[in-house]
Amino acid sequence: MTTTPDRQQDVDALDGLLQRQVDSWARDGAAFADTFTEEADFVAVDGSHLRSRAEIAESLQEGFDGFMAGTRMSQARERTIRFPLPDVAVVVTSGVCVLRPGEQECAPEALSIQTRHAVKRDGRWLFTTFHNSRMHFSHD
Repeated sequence: MTTTPDRQQDVDALDGLLQRQVDSWARDGAAFADTFTEEADFVAVDGSHLRSRAEIAESLQEGFDGFMAGTRMSQARERTIRFPLPDVAVVVTSGVCVLRPGEQECAPEALSIQTRHAVKRDGRWLFTTFHNSRMHFSHD
């Protein structure tokens, strides 16, 4: 992605938020949720809808303590960022998966694409929406 120099600090901050999500995955639901606004909307890959930072933290921690224990989030294969308004960003990551213990690569059927909207408040970027969906590939 090409970024104008005056937006590079914003891009770096948004990339930092994405990395915080990867780093906190399967360890700390509150740290993952801290990348979101208090009133965030989070739509998981199964279609469930969480409606606040507190719900995100609680739900993810339950998963991290249970069926997602020991997993890791892969890095995105692609990432785009655009700024429709000065303090609003649309961040799309694709080619992401949750790796189970012992897995080193994402299976094609496990790949997801996420859309996030971020807002800048008091000089700080946070995500305010998140929608996760499986990627579909044509078999032509």
